Amino acid sequence: MDGAIIEVCSGDTAFTIVPENSPNIPIDTIVERIEKSGFSCSLRSKFCHTFDGEFEMTLYPSGRLLVRAPNIEVANEIAALHIGEWLAS
Repeated sequence: MDGAIIEVCSGDTAFTIVPENSPNIPIDTIVERIEKSGFSCSLRSKFCHTFDGEFEMTLYPSGRLLVRAPNIEVANEIAALHIGEWLAS
């Protein structure tokens, strides 16, 4: 995935998407974009935002996104959305 590193964690059931650069847009804008993609923000704090939907996700202020997904292919799809749409300037 260009623009991000995907790390496998939790026995291949969770993946961390780490953008090459920190986001240069407000976190609230990122949250709004994720919600428009069909996820519901279930927790908002200065430390992280969690989302429910097809997959559970946690967004950190650095732009890092933890995704509970069934496989790396799904994680790659979420990473493409994250880098290409949700973090886009």
